[in-house]
Amino acid sequence: MRKEFFNKRKPALDLYMVNCGYEDCCPNFCCAPHTRKYYLLHYVTKGEGFFDSGGKSYKVKAGDIFVIRPDEIVTYYSPNTDNPWSFCWVGFNGSFAEIYYKEAGLDEKTFVIELMNDEFLSVISNCLDYVESVKFDASQLLLNSYLISALSVICKKTRSDSERSKASHIVERAVRYIEFNYMNDISPSSLSEFFSLDRSYFYRIFKKATGSSPEKYIMNYRIKKAADFLKNSNYSVGEIAGFVGLDDIYYFSRLFKKIKGVPPSVYRNL
Repeated sequence: MRKEFFNKRKPALDLYMVNCGYEDCCPNFCCAPHTRKYYLLHYVTKGEGFFDSGGKSYKVKAGDIFVIRPDEIVTYYSPNTDNPWSFCWVGFNGSFAEIYYKEAGLDEKTFVIELMNDEFLSVISNCLDYVESVKFDASQLLLNSYLISALSVICKKTRSDSERSKASHIVERAVRYIEFNYMNDISPSSLSEFFSLDRSYFYRIFKKATGSSPEKYIMNYRIKKAADFLKNSNYSVGEIAGFVGLDDIYYFSRLFKKIKGVPPSVYRNL
């Protein structure tokens, strides 16, 4: 089954829909190498195939979007398998097309993104139903509303990915900071201040990434280093406590026993 709408008008708009559609592809489907004069976004609704662009080949599957930019040579195909793909698409152009493309979180390095959101399919399906209902005499304003909705679905995904990537980078830096500064006076508060973050936000992203609160992570790392010292050196328990930033030997011993199950002196001789 194939349903497609081509916008025969080229409205004097900064952004406009060129086309949209849906297709259940047969095995051995192949769209030969070609270029377009507009942006074209394909969302794979089921099955899998390959998308070649920028000198590379990408395997795409249900839930992925592959991106065609103006004047780039591309091809896409689905091999003769029991899992041929289906996809929907939307094309757009206009003097502001690149601005909207980038506003959606896409750039020249974007070829395939994992969207995993059938809201994109719903938007395209609703658009196709609309143009059929008006016998293809579609309002450019309403067409643009569907286009913006489709781009908004992508924007929500790329922004979410960007936030996760940023949070992951912060946590990686925080873990390295702890590993290099565990012997100093560090705390969750000092860490969040170091990264200029709200403490509750820092706590939330750190625990989500590591499974541990920042305070617990610091303490566990200190005790881990203390255990290494106990097994591989002749320093006293008091000296080792100072080495790991816990100058109170009694607190250190209690914490060590809580985490390791035995006091430091017993652990050394195990």
